[in-house]
Amino acid sequence: MKLKTLPVLFPLVVALAGCHPGGSDAPEQARDNLEQALEPRPVHLVSPEVREEHPTVSLVGEVRAFDTVTVASEVAGQVEAVFVEVGDRVAAGAPLAQIDRQAFQLRREQTAAELAAARADLALAERDLERKIDLRSDNTIPQAALDQAQANHDLAAARVKAAEATLALAERDFEKSMVRALGAGVVAHRHAVAGQWADVGTPIMRLALGDRVKIAARVPSHWVTYLQGLEGFDFMVREGEPTRHAKLYAIDPVVDDSSRSFEVIGTAGGAGLKPGLYAQVTLTSPEALTTLWLPTTAVAASDTPRVYQVEDGRIEVRRVQTGDRDDGMVEIVSGLGADEAVVRDVAGLSRGLPVTVVEDP
Repeated sequence: MKLKTLPVLFPLVVALAGCHPGGSDAPEQARDNLEQALEPRPVHLVSPEVREEHPTVSLVGEVRAFDTVTVASEVAGQVEAVFVEVGDRVAAGAPLAQIDRQAFQLRREQTAAELAAARADLALAERDLERKIDLRSDNTIPQAALDQAQANHDLAAARVKAAEATLALAERDFEKSMVRALGAGVVAHRHAVAGQWADVGTPIMRLALGDRVKIAARVPSHWVTYLQGLEGFDFMVREGEPTRHAKLYAIDPVVDDSSRSFEVIGTAGGAGLKPGLYAQVTLTSPEALTTLWLPTTAVAASDTPRVYQVEDGRIEVRRVQTGDRDDGMVEIVSGLGADEAVVRDVAGLSRGLPVTVVEDP
């Protein structure tokens, strides 16, 4: 035991002896100083504070439309009018824009007239066929005449069907010249302007459908173990407003190689929220973790954090790994057990220094 403390005490003896000038009282004074230096220092011990905590992480996310759809023109023509702007909420079937309807109206009237003529021809062919059947029954006309009447009737009936189909297409084109919302939602983007030409398939509007939105945020990959049992998370889009809650919708099963993160998506009511807004997302792990905390005075700060313990009346050093800090406390991630006490204040202490543990009153 003496060999262990010699390297610590020898420089101290030399220093104390050299600090006093010669004189009759110098040796006695040096001896007193040495005895005082060798006297064990009083220290207080503290045990780690054990906390049951749910890990949380704050992330920057975004508001997204729950579903989006691009409404395109189903007929070709000039865009005559646009009825909505970005941000407008529309009902299912609401008019969004109008393609020039004059040509479609004329085509509808033309096909309606053609259908009327075809039906008149069919009625005439039916009467002629009836007469020919009567005449053929008493051999007044040859069979060939009856066959011709039957053929004329069948052709007239086919022309009626063709005219009906043509009119149906004309009616459809006339209706489709009014571009309507495919579902209730919000106008997210306007592609068309009045006066432009639109072919079939030309985008007119993009709609964010439904009255709910998605909240998405990217989570560091090491957090994947904390999300078991997650059912939702809190978010806020404007400073000072009440916190909202999103129900868990999906967790991306793939970690992005470049950012080492994955996406968590929740859903929430869309009132007051617009796609594209930033959101402050807070994820809280459903599972509580046991953490250990010490006063910051009990941890020697350096490149390698250390705590001091008392063994056989002397200071021993233990390396630890620290984590978060909270109001004068520091988290001990590893290196110390919950039942292990350490020196409460490490200031001025070093390895091997004699100490006396003082019990707290």
